[in-house]
Amino acid sequence: MKKVTIITPPEYEGFVLESLGKSQVVHLVDASGPDFDALIDASGEGSDYKLLYQKINDRYSEILGMGDFTVERKTPSVEELRDFTLNPEAKVDTILDDAISLVEKIKEKQENQHLENNKIVAELQSKLDIENKKYEKEKDELVGKLADRVLLSARLESLQALAPEELKSCFAVGVVKKVLISQVEEYLRRYQGTYYRTASISDQESFIFVFGSDENRKWVEALFLVFEIKDIFDVLDARDILLVLDPKKRAEAIEKYQAELRKKGEKTDASGATEEERKIREKVVELERNHNQDVNALRKEYDGKIRANDEAYRKEITDFKNDQSDKIGKIDYYVGMLGMFKRKNVRVLRGKVISVVQGYTAEYDLAKLEIAISNAEKVIGEKLFVEITELDETDKNAPTPEMDFPDILQPAWILTRLRGWPSAQEINPGWISLFVFCLQFGLMFGDIGQGAIFLGLGYYLSKKYDKGMMSYLGTLFLPMGVSAIIFGLMYDSIFLVEHAISNVLHGAHISLPFHYPIMPNPVHETTKLMVLIFGFAALEVVFGLVLGALNQIRMGNPIGALGEHGLGMILYVIGFYLTAMNFINTGMSDFMGSLGYWAFNLVILGLLFSFLEPIIHSVKHGHGVGMEAIGEGVGGLLMTFVEGLANLFSFLRIAAFALAHASLGIAAVALSDSLQIPGIGLVIMNVIALSFEFVSSSVQSIRLLYYEFMGKFFQGEGIRYRPFRLRSPKPINK
Repeated sequence: MKKVTIITPPEYEGFVLESLGKSQVVHLVDASGPDFDALIDASGEGSDYKLLYQKINDRYSEILGMGDFTVERKTPSVEELRDFTLNPEAKVDTILDDAISLVEKIKEKQENQHLENNKIVAELQSKLDIENKKYEKEKDELVGKLADRVLLSARLESLQALAPEELKSCFAVGVVKKVLISQVEEYLRRYQGTYYRTASISDQESFIFVFGSDENRKWVEALFLVFEIKDIFDVLDARDILLVLDPKKRAEAIEKYQAELRKKGEKTDASGATEEERKIREKVVELERNHNQDVNALRKEYDGKIRANDEAYRKEITDFKNDQSDKIGKIDYYVGMLGMFKRKNVRVLRGKVISVVQGYTAEYDLAKLEIAISNAEKVIGEKLFVEITELDETDKNAPTPEMDFPDILQPAWILTRLRGWPSAQEINPGWISLFVFCLQFGLMFGDIGQGAIFLGLGYYLSKKYDKGMMSYLGTLFLPMGVSAIIFGLMYDSIFLVEHAISNVLHGAHISLPFHYPIMPNPVHETTKLMVLIFGFAALEVVFGLVLGALNQIRMGNPIGALGEHGLGMILYVIGFYLTAMNFINTGMSDFMGSLGYWAFNLVILGLLFSFLEPIIHSVKHGHGVGMEAIGEGVGGLLMTFVEGLANLFSFLRIAAFALAHASLGIAAVALSDSLQIPGIGLVIMNVIALSFEFVSSSVQSIRLLYYEFMGKFFQGEGIRYRPFRLRSPKPINK
């Protein structure tokens, strides 16, 4: 990481931050340093940028919603930017006044448009009313000439349609439109014991006779009202109805009406209409056609007037906004600046003459940073003061970027991130944690076939999922599968079948220049495996302690590298391991004699360093050798003694799980023999190994990684590198 300090005149703050935000290359922090003590924090000087942004953005959004136009951002003058920087509240008030004035003028133009449209619509309605009255009057005059004959024809058709026996037996009769008969029928079916019959009167209407009990009469009458079924007396008078009940008089009335019709007209066509009636009806149709044409012509004429008015308004408002484009463009600029300043991660120290922007950038972003600074200088037209320095003791809280793995392994960073985020002074354990985790897993789960399954599964999941838990699992399965295959070769195990490769080599009379299998058999050479794992544990713990000592030195605390997190524990672990190996090699018969072994002096020396480290630290800081320092020394000694032993013996779980894995192969053979089904035991035990044992081995590997190994050197209290981001402004279309 590099520390970046940029000094600029206050009026150019926005340009600098905008360029950095677009490039996304600097993690901004509060600027600090003795040279900047006189400056004030712009984020805490009393200006509520969030409130100012909301005020101006609400009014700006109102302007954008008042028409279809494109906004081109305009950069204010240096004097305007200086006023904005020194007194943002006053500048925002001025901008708001401009915005309010724009809104009011646009609203005034909109109101004028609405008034003109309303006037056009009122004029159209007036002409339509005159046209409708003229049409109705002429139509009534024509239809009136047909009234007598139409009424007489209707009475004749009604008498002919009515049957005396039906009129006597029904309890309701009316005249219904034919298009409604099906709906009326649907409702009549709901009344038990009720039925109906119809008799056609004309092309549009029919008589409907309803039969049934008197209990349903009121419901049927209500139904007639709903469907607007006309009462029979609207067509026939009482005298006609009485005629229907007397068949003889009914026949006489029919003959009478037919005679009267013959007197009126005379010749009729196939439909029964006379020549006069046909001509009148043709005039009515022509009158209606002419009326519709006149109405449509009026509507078309006034629609054109409304469109012309709308187009004139749009042109007027567009011309107005074009005239005000500079003002609107500057409002857009200030909206963008306030939107940036209101963000919590924008840190600026500001004075009357200079402003300071400070942060950190990753080394791989230095080239992008130079381009971002160059772009800002081109806009400003001046050179900026830019200082890029190495981190020092004042940069303890510097952020650190994510470990840069190859793309297919990038999600494996979660293995470190779950334990914590490395600080700038710490060694980044990304690759180390992945390697140690997979190494421990392979020692416990060494199997060629099962490792190949997880390797294939990991490749599939990593290709299918780009993010989320499945992506993390798929990525981790890849190195775990490779590790399981490698140790499977060393254990000589394929799908729990032991010595599979050895048997093939022996059958082919092939001899290797080294002992194979390489690793001790967990079942038959358990002690040898435990001794090997014990050595592996000592090596891993010492490696972690060396990293811890280096981290203490990098953090400016070299004395801290002497105690329980450094040299003291290193000597203790090495001495204890060598002493234990001597005790085992001598047959474990002389325990006290082993304490006289030279390596045991390292144990004593390590405990002494752990005791002295807090005391030396206290003396260095001027506190002397007090009881508190001595107490901390005793605590360090005891922690070294207990923790060192616990860590070393904790690694023996690797041998235990390796033994459990190999035991599944023995159980598979026993289960197949017991069930007398060849291979069934091997299938069942492989399923158990691929599920339960795989999970157990993974959990134990993570535990050893996080506590026994990373606990020796990794604090994980760092800050994630999050470069300041800002989207590039785009033309806004509304």
